[in-house]
Amino acid sequence: MSQQAPLPMAPAELRPDLVESFALPRASPPGFTDHIFKTAHGVELGIRVWPAANATYPAPFVTWHHGGAFIAGSHFAPLSWMEPGLRQRGYHMVSPAYRLGPQVTLDEQVQDGVDSIAWCREHLPRILGADKVDVDRYVICGESAGGTLVALMGHRLDPPPKAIIEAYGIVDFLDKHFGDPDKHPKPNDLPLWEGEFTEEQLHAALRDRDPSHCLTDALFRDEQQRCSEEQLSELWATDFKYIDAIRLRAELHIYRSDRPFIAHAVERERFNSDGELFAWLSSVSAIPLLNGKTTYPPTAFLHGIDDTAVPLAQSQRMAARLREMGVPTVECYEHGPHVFDNVYKVPGWDQYIQPVLDFVNVHVDYLP
Repeated sequence: MSQQAPLPMAPAELRPDLVESFALPRASPPGFTDHIFKTAHGVELGIRVWPAANATYPAPFVTWHHGGAFIAGSHFAPLSWMEPGLRQRGYHMVSPAYRLGPQVTLDEQVQDGVDSIAWCREHLPRILGADKVDVDRYVICGESAGGTLVALMGHRLDPPPKAIIEAYGIVDFLDKHFGDPDKHPKPNDLPLWEGEFTEEQLHAALRDRDPSHCLTDALFRDEQQRCSEEQLSELWATDFKYIDAIRLRAELHIYRSDRPFIAHAVERERFNSDGELFAWLSSVSAIPLLNGKTTYPPTAFLHGIDDTAVPLAQSQRMAARLREMGVPTVECYEHGPHVFDNVYKVPGWDQYIQPVLDFVNVHVDYLP
């Protein structure tokens, strides 16, 4: 298989409209249908399906798996560039939910993703038309935590996806960036917590392991402060209420993101020793799982060069490892922070990730 060289990096500058792009949550494109693809411990997992536009039939499908540090985020509004870059170019677009932590493990979240693909392969022909979709040609795309999920799904899916789009996800939890206490603020260096919910309530929520308490869609940080229930329901095209569990989860996302040592301590409680913890971290890291393997789906990497949440080196290392295996890869890196691509939200912006789109078309063997 041919090897793909990394793309040249963009000039060092931050897009001035990136901050503006986060003023409100992303809006869901119109024209979808909503379904339930799985029920676990009484919790229903939704999935949203958009039929392809401008397609050559039977058309492939692409799934999007959202980010949110594994405890937040929602499936209602995919990455902004996916609508002009993929759906409007002939791909059916699908966004499944997954159960949010801490009530489930990362392994269970990956399984939710695997189950969503099985559901698509079985049910999309009925929903979209048997002659309209080719269930054997599919792509999985994930951002941040969702990027981690799709990288791990690439190890489990059979038949495998034709391509993976891995956007700034963690692919090696053993990286010192995530475990070195010197890289994170100390408890005494942080300001006193002030929120609607107390630290005791947040700590109790972090230690909740009852899977029937899972949320499948939640808020990013302060979204409830930036828009009303009515605004968010309109943006996401669903009836979304700021109930106690949702507001608590939003504060938990802020609290844990600012205090990563808390999450590390909670995870450690699941294991009897550091050795057990490190063995589990290796088992949910896409790079170590490549050891001894000779195949993996073609993979495109998107990453902001200035990302401090998930270092660029994560994508670079996995891309290099895949190239050593002879797996086709493409790397698209631009100056910007975590979720740098949120600015690509209108037709024309997708030109900045055109190499990724071209890569996907080649490996799906699809020219709409």
